[in-house]
Amino acid sequence: MFHKDLGETGKRLFRDFPVLRMLWESGRKKGIAELVETVRRAEEFKRNYALPYALELDKRMEEEPEYFDWEIMRQACRYRFLSIFIPKQLGGSAGEFMVTNTSLLMDELCSGCSGMALAIGAHSLGVAPLVTSGAMGHWDRILGEIVEGERKMEPVTMAYAITEPSAGTDVEEPEFLEVAKLSLEARKVQGGYVLNGRKCFISGGSEAKYVTVCAALDKSRPLETWTTFLVERGMKGFSSPRVELKMGQRASHAAELLFEDVFVPDSHVLGYEGDGMANGILMIMAASRGPVGAIATGIARSAFEHFLRWAKTRRNGKRPIDEDRIRMNLADFWGMIQENRGLYMSNAMLGDSIFGKVLAAPVMVLTLSLPSFVRTNKVMNDFLNSRYGKAMVNAIMRYYIKDEDITQLLETASLAKFSCSDNAMELCSRALNLMGPDDSEERRWVEKAYRDAKLTQIYEGTNQLNRLVVNNVRFEETLKVEVPRPFKKGVVS
Repeated sequence: MFHKDLGETGKRLFRDFPVLRMLWESGRKKGIAELVETVRRAEEFKRNYALPYALELDKRMEEEPEYFDWEIMRQACRYRFLSIFIPKQLGGSAGEFMVTNTSLLMDELCSGCSGMALAIGAHSLGVAPLVTSGAMGHWDRILGEIVEGERKMEPVTMAYAITEPSAGTDVEEPEFLEVAKLSLEARKVQGGYVLNGRKCFISGGSEAKYVTVCAALDKSRPLETWTTFLVERGMKGFSSPRVELKMGQRASHAAELLFEDVFVPDSHVLGYEGDGMANGILMIMAASRGPVGAIATGIARSAFEHFLRWAKTRRNGKRPIDEDRIRMNLADFWGMIQENRGLYMSNAMLGDSIFGKVLAAPVMVLTLSLPSFVRTNKVMNDFLNSRYGKAMVNAIMRYYIKDEDITQLLETASLAKFSCSDNAMELCSRALNLMGPDDSEERRWVEKAYRDAKLTQIYEGTNQLNRLVVNNVRFEETLKVEVPRPFKKGVVS
């Protein structure tokens, strides 16, 4: 039975997502209540900020692509959206259902403005490699800084940089990475690495204080040397020289990043040398492609809601919804949205069942329960950033995260990503065709949704690549994600 304390938001979610009601009735009330509260806050953000401002901001950023509205991020701080992927033990708001929480947040925010939502979501994507790689030596300093900035409404953001000018989708799949034309290379030097080259189309890259960057140590052997680095704004030689003029999701910048002899210390390697395809790409894609499906679903919801409002408005004494063709399309549209929700929720719930085991591991709980000054003292910090400290965290991950589980998560994420985004494009296209050349605000919203939805077919790997991932995992069994092994020869130097 629905609990009245969850309010109208809970009532709607239980109706739209029966699985949430099942989990509530099975006794997982605290976790479900946290999900409902996240969506309630997202509804408030949408009502008070996104809907009144989205069309105006979209137009402004078409004319001034370099403009960025920091009020988006300050409002994100107010509603605690920047710590959505940070464990509660570190002051964040990630609870029992961390991946599901993120997916539901993106769905709701994108039904208001997907550009604003991407500005927020791209930050969580930047945080993800810091968490999934087990880079605990940086958790208190960087994740703590994000949480503190959120509390003060002074946003500290991160970004995730993998795409290169001549290697976009190629860097997201092992087979393609081997033949990718890479422009960024990291060279080992005493005490660290020197990065030279470019990244492009990086969401939030022009604003982020911290960027998680993947690069090859040897461009002739990219798969064996692909490594994840933490780069900080202010490092000599690191800059973001330009942002793109975008067609959709304009409120979030897509930036070019330039690395000119950027020195990155050894401590800023996330994981080990050469494990970047597993830790830095595939595990991230397994956790993030499902939320991209949620982004597409939210955009589809926006188009649907504005189309429905248009259909109920009288024109020349008639309402479009009185026609059977409109009614049948509305049913089709709702079916697409519910199909999308089933796909991305399936991935999110599986992700929570996998990653939740790591955060609940006794040694992890014990470590995170230590006072901050203990975790951040030089001895502990040096240990956590050492090969032995990383091996300890990695051993925990390998114990709780099985290769077959993370591989299945990647499959469900890729399936959700391409199915949800294709459905969103189909819904928006059909809605525009049915509305015709109507000059109304509702049609402008649907037109914006059409432009916004197109990007979901491209980022986090094109839909063509994601179809190949599903084929390679499900039918040919040629793709398997391997959680890096501590002290494996060639992994730990």
